[in-house]
Amino acid sequence: MKKRLLTALLAFAFTCSSALPALAVESAQVITPDTVVPYSEEEDPLTNRKKGNTVEYTPPEFNSNSAAGKVAQYSFLTGNTYQVPSGYNIFHGIDVSKWEETINWTKVKNAGVDYAIIRVGGRGTSSGALYEDPMFDTYIEDAIRVGMPVGVYIYSQALTVEEAEAEANFVLERIQDYQISLPVVMDYEFYGNDGRLYNANLSKSEMTRNALAFCETISNAGYQPMLYANKSFLTDNIYADQIEDAALVWLAHYTTSTSYSGQYTQWQYSDSGTVSGIETNVDCNFYLTKENLVPEPDNSVKGFTDVLSNAWYAEAVSFVVDHNLMSGTSASTFSPNVVLTRVMAAQILYSLSGKPAVSYSPVYTDVSADTWYSDAVIWAKQNGVINGYTNGKFGVNDAVTREQIATILYSYSDKYGVDISSLQNLNKYTDASKISSYAVTPMQWAVANGIISGRTTTTLVPQGSLTRAECAVMLRSYLIGIGSSLIS
Repeated sequence: MKKRLLTALLAFAFTCSSALPALAVESAQVITPDTVVPYSEEEDPLTNRKKGNTVEYTPPEFNSNSAAGKVAQYSFLTGNTYQVPSGYNIFHGIDVSKWEETINWTKVKNAGVDYAIIRVGGRGTSSGALYEDPMFDTYIEDAIRVGMPVGVYIYSQALTVEEAEAEANFVLERIQDYQISLPVVMDYEFYGNDGRLYNANLSKSEMTRNALAFCETISNAGYQPMLYANKSFLTDNIYADQIEDAALVWLAHYTTSTSYSGQYTQWQYSDSGTVSGIETNVDCNFYLTKENLVPEPDNSVKGFTDVLSNAWYAEAVSFVVDHNLMSGTSASTFSPNVVLTRVMAAQILYSLSGKPAVSYSPVYTDVSADTWYSDAVIWAKQNGVINGYTNGKFGVNDAVTREQIATILYSYSDKYGVDISSLQNLNKYTDASKISSYAVTPMQWAVANGIISGRTTTTLVPQGSLTRAECAVMLRSYLIGIGSSLIS
């Protein structure tokens, strides 16, 4: 999935540029928090370990076989028995990166693996540039295809809050088209006694702020954040108790009975497991929960198994469904974390306007008469709400960005008599300068009226893709607030 630049043409007609090519790291290149470069083994922290030169620090083993409050748990991945906290359901999982090479996910699932955490990419241990794991899309598509619950992780070397937030947004951009049912993880660790994070000599407070910034960004996008770190890091280099208040913890400690005293939901207990379907050794994990690995739908909203009643967007989903503005992507799924497309946006506003009758005309080459969205697209063009591209296409599956939804709603409000006079200065947001010129006033209006808030307290991520969950929340805020006359 490649990042695209979006520019405005006329009154809310958006044109996407071609995908930005990744640039090789050169000595003269300026590395910013969100610089993305091609994958290189030299920048991959797993290279040495996977080639037999372990650089990660592993705390000493805690050998008690009768630790208080623990029970025995056998692992078919290693053939060993481990002491795990009592009172939990235990699920067997693996985490993988390009180093596992070709994976037969059907065999992996049939062998008894309950879930997988897949590496999206990382930040280079030397340059500090971001890179994507070359096997990410292949792994996640194949795992989901066989019904394997998945989560994802990024190897972090974040030195600042800005870098941590950039890492989170890097992940969010790449998972938006996939059903992620398990946490989105920041793997925060030193590259042995080297690497940019180790050499930066950050304080415990600085490391904690970085981790919390990542977790907040992930949480605001509707996913469950998690922090991965080894026992030493969690004990000595970060305030784990503060992390526990904001995210789940994934403990790495290669032992049969960990002495770590903090809370953890996942435990990576070995990096030398074996399983049918993977030719290499694989990292092994236990997931500890008092519920099912993926929650049952008995507390779901509107019958959507992927919208639980305690989700931050649950009330908004119920609202947009009740007002016939949005429907599920299937009878049982809403797909809250899937990106909102241009045809979805057109359909929402068409529904809000009462779905007036329109006559089809072949205006766009990618919109035929027999599609579910053809009436909405033609109506949107006729009313100047969303126009197509100069190449004759509407861009039916192109993602809608956060600044674009603000612009669309601003235009719609102006046309249908909703007040657009209230604006708010955006100087408190560090990325306000990234807002496209056509979207500055609409974003000021959307923020002023509580329609859009920051992904974090200091970032708006204006050109970040909008998820269906975020859209539902924005619509509800708009229609119970300044746009209430539209549904009264």
